[in-house]
Amino acid sequence: MELPLHLEPSHERSLQVQIFEQIRQMILDGILKPGMALPPSRLLSERFSISRNTATLAYDRLAAEGYVESRGTAGTFVTRTLPDDLLSVRGEPGQSNGPLPDGGEPLLCFAGSPGGGINRPRYDFWVGRSDPRSFPLRVWRKLLNRRLSEETSNFFTDYCDPAGLPELREAIATHLGWARGIGITPDQVIVTAGGQDALNLICQLVGSDISRLCIENPCYLGAAMLFRSTGKPIVPVRVDNEGIIIEELPTTPRNLLYVTPSHQFPTGVTMPLSRRFALLRWAEETDSYIVEDDYDSDFRYDGPPLTSLAGLGRCRRVFYMGTFSKSIGAGLRIGYAVVPPLYWGQARLLKAQMSNGHSWLEQAMLADFLTEGHFERHLRKLRQLYKSRRDCLERELRSNFPNPNISGAECGLHFIWRLPSHYPPAQQIQVAARAAGVGVYALRSGAAFDFSEDSRDDVLMLGFSSLDERSIREAIRLLKGSLNSLGLETAEGDGRPNRQ
Repeated sequence: MELPLHLEPSHERSLQVQIFEQIRQMILDGILKPGMALPPSRLLSERFSISRNTATLAYDRLAAEGYVESRGTAGTFVTRTLPDDLLSVRGEPGQSNGPLPDGGEPLLCFAGSPGGGINRPRYDFWVGRSDPRSFPLRVWRKLLNRRLSEETSNFFTDYCDPAGLPELREAIATHLGWARGIGITPDQVIVTAGGQDALNLICQLVGSDISRLCIENPCYLGAAMLFRSTGKPIVPVRVDNEGIIIEELPTTPRNLLYVTPSHQFPTGVTMPLSRRFALLRWAEETDSYIVEDDYDSDFRYDGPPLTSLAGLGRCRRVFYMGTFSKSIGAGLRIGYAVVPPLYWGQARLLKAQMSNGHSWLEQAMLADFLTEGHFERHLRKLRQLYKSRRDCLERELRSNFPNPNISGAECGLHFIWRLPSHYPPAQQIQVAARAAGVGVYALRSGAAFDFSEDSRDDVLMLGFSSLDERSIREAIRLLKGSLNSLGLETAEGDGRPNRQ
């Protein structure tokens, strides 16, 4: 078949990127349908007078992100089950607040790994996925049966408070008080459908009060794309080994800054106490607000957790976001935003405009889970389990590769491996590993985004929470074989720590 590609050799985007973007868009628009064969890379190179390697790399990237699949000598085909956990987000025509990933329409992966469902690799190091086998099903079933037997009228007759079930807001406020050092009233808690919903609420809430949006670089892709959709100027601020660099923040007033200080996404670094205080001073001096995304702070393995920004600043200028997706399960779809007292009334009204509230049953069960101590016992179990898996993954990397540069392993559900300079790009390693049944992810494929046009593709993201230790060992063995197939000599490491 002929592909209606329009390639411009003099364009600022490389030919490889142009091919990738245009084929991806044809798939999303339904022009290329599931199961349809693509022309061989040889024919594509001849038809458009480009190198075969350019066409092959474009196909490899499409395969890595779940759009096409190779069937050996049969050829390359559009996948029959397109990624069902990818959401296309498009800006309004004419808007431009920073580059999109590789210049194309962004794809946000909120739940499973690219390819999702039946197309996931056998050993998947996807980021932030909880272990379903560790879910306390017996306790959850008991809470369900009790609620249904005692309060069925709430299930059938009434809408919930749009801000959230009062007993759940109270339970969340109590939990944050002792777990994260945040002294708040239940009125400051707004229950949302996960972290992304909480961020959307906050952006709408303060939209008229701020002039620009600031964000870590690199950052969470979902936050970058949501910021872009507001139409306000975006200021990316670099991250070092202690988090966002305060000196590079704007000194002009009325900013909204999005940060992940407890486990920076994607690098995994933790912001020290001194920089947290400096960030709060910046907010006061510039009449700005901070959004603290504490997405996986429940899991800290080395040392005690640091008090949250919201706790240190008493929520005066900090909006705090949390979620139960990492600790209980993404399918629960419950998160929350904690707003400064000044915004409580507006937040409640805005939430009512957005929806009539969330399911009573899940909120009621979660409130019981928190207040009766089940959640804390569940977290203790998970911390022990995930620490063991983290340690196993670190050991295997150090045993199979020379002095791997690992960072961000002190807490959370993933860490990053900064590849040596002589290794191929992370995206190429991702493709080779996927062919061997192993899912490892370059930054862009791991729901991260870098605003820098000259950023190096030298980072692999490795989530360890959903794989048992036997699977981790086998996956790293296969990953080593994949790298060897790319012509790398992967001598055994010396087993010594090399974190940064």
